[in-house]
Parts: sequence; structure tokens; C-alpha cells
Amino acid sequence: MALGKIQTKVKSFFRSDLHKRRRPSSSCSSSECENKKPKNESTIAVYDDGGSGFNQQLASPFLRDLPIEIRRMIYGLVWMGQWDHKYHVGRGRHLHFQNGHWTNTRCVMYEDDENLDLIQRNMDTIRDSGKGDLLMWQKRLASTWGSRHWRCEERLQHRRQKSVDHTDFMAMMLVCKRMFPEVLESILESHQFIFNDFFSAHRFFVYSPSPHASHIRHLDLTLNLPFHQYTPFIVDQPKSRVRELLEALGDISCLHSLRVSLDIYDRGPWRKIPECGVTAQLKDLRVLKDFTVELPPSLPIKTQLPNMQNIDAEETGFKVVRRPPLRYWQFCPGEVERFKWETHTKGEQSHCYINLIREPSYIRNPYMLEFF
Repeated sequence: MALGKIQTKVKSFFRSDLHKRRRPSSSCSSSECENKKPKNESTIAVYDDGGSGFNQQLASPFLRDLPIEIRRMIYGLVWMGQWDHKYHVGRGRHLHFQNGHWTNTRCVMYEDDENLDLIQRNMDTIRDSGKGDLLMWQKRLASTWGSRHWRCEERLQHRRQKSVDHTDFMAMMLVCKRMFPEVLESILESHQFIFNDFFSAHRFFVYSPSPHASHIRHLDLTLNLPFHQYTPFIVDQPKSRVRELLEALGDISCLHSLRVSLDIYDRGPWRKIPECGVTAQLKDLRVLKDFTVELPPSLPIKTQLPNMQNIDAEETGFKVVRRPPLRYWQFCPGEVERFKWETHTKGEQSHCYINLIREPSYIRNPYMLEFF
């Protein structure tokens, strides 16, 4: 069915005389204004304790005759967009808080972006052919948005086609106060919401939570954090903003799919986090279908810190996906180096180190205490 026909069908359920009422102009006398009556006298306004209230729209066939199940199906048709079929997540929306207000943009990742090694494979091609910009791909590799949503991040940094992000969310929420909660719940239930920065996610779920947030069905959360955000899990401190966020996810009553990506961005290519402590907050979450946790590669990175063990994927209640080890990094300004991980074993202990391809060079391990 064409989108225009769907919108026409939806409009037919509303009263034809629903429009903004204009205030009487100053030229209208008080007697003339008193004689004017609303065109639809059957509309009833309900007030609490004699105060101002809102119109219950009892004369609207959409709200009076259609059950809530049918209305929700109609809302779902309204959310259909012309760009949904062009991207991997048809109804994926990135939420981010910036400049004092919330914005939402469409997720423009393709199916190939699910390959967590896609960026480095492109860097392999550039290095072998000598054609391309390694620095540009290095920037994408180091992005805090993760390896799957680099296209979405770049859209925000450059001029983009605004029609791709267009929705009818605000127009539908402003129809009337009675429809507002139904429309908002339908929006939350029908879309996948993606948070790629910790500040926005914490504000949405913890600092200023919405009473309707429990209706979210599909959630993608990327937590690419600095080292100090993970220290409460290393020293067993109960108070942590990350812990607050993960505990708040338990208030979502009916999650169908959840993907949590955990990473650290201020240790260069050395990616190791206190997996046991962080994922312990996720084990009690109720997810009906797809529950995935994305973690750094399982490398024997030597560390003198406690509670830094890797988790056993078989003992968790979710699917564990590990990113491939990094093999490119910008150790010096303006130059991207290709390297490989070497493992040294002594007795029962093993630890890895970085070996540059171009020339042997020692790259310090930032997890050793003497380098803090």
C-alpha cells in the first residue's frame, strides 16, 4: 500500500473540524464573542476540581470506535518511511543530547558494517595497493562510536540530507493530549534506539528518565569509556555511573533485543577492561530474544591490576562477541603503523606485546603500574 494512501486512511478517522482555534481579535466585542459557539457542541471537556483540563475527544471516531490494538497498528503504519529499506536497521534511531536538547538521526549502517573487521580490511587494501587515505580510516578505527556506526557519526560531522532523518514523531504527539501517551509508547516499541555516547545514555536512563522508557523494545548501547570509568569495577567500589546505567536497564519491562558494546579508548591499541565486574550487572537483565555483549579481543595483556580477568562465555546468559585484535594504530602524529601481536610464554604465564612491521620498536604497555 502506498504511503500516501495510508496517511489518507489515518486522517479519515479524525473529526474534520479539528483545527487550531484562533483567539478572538481585539476588534471583536465581548457580546459578539459570547454569542459565538463551537461548531461541534458534542465535544466534552473534562476538568479536575474546576481547574483547567483537556478535551477527552469523545466525539472522535478514531478514539471512540477503534480499540487500542487497532490504533497501535495504525501508528505503526504511520512510522513507515521511504528510507527504511535502504539501511540495515530500517527503524534504527540514534539518540544524543547536545547543545541542551535531544536530537535523533537515522542509523545509516549497512549489513557489511556488522563485520567488526571491516575497517581494518579496508586498511589492508589501502596498504597493499598504496591508494587511499589510511589516516581517514584510522580515525574511523579509533572512533568512540564503535566499528559498526562510523557512517552515522560522520553524518553528524558533515552536511547531511535532512530528509533521511525526517519522522512524524512530533506531529503525531501534538495531535491531542489523549493520544500523546499512545503515540509515544508506539514510537518506543516500534524503533531500535541507539546510544553511542555515555553522557546521553546516562541522562536518558538515569539522570532524567522518562516514565515511558520502559516501553523500549530494541536497544543498542555503545560504552566506549576512559579508564577511570572502569576503576570502580577494579577496586569493587559500589558507586559508579556505569553501574547506575546498567542497573537502570533492568527497569525496561519487555526488552526484545539488546546489544551492549564495551570498550576503552584511552589505552591506544591495548584494549582490556574488568569484564567480570562490568558484565555481572547484565546477567539479571530480562531480554526475550537477542542479547549480545560485544567485548575487546581476548589477548593475554599483562596487567598488575586486580579483577581484570576475561569472562567465560559459556557461563553467561548472553551471546559474547569479541572484536578482532587491532593491527593498525597511529603511534606518531601523521603516520599509521601496521603491527602484529607477539606472545611470550614463561612457565604457565603468557603475555603479549606489540611488534611493529616496519621496524622493531618497543611499545609500552599502559596497564603496567610503572607507566601510569
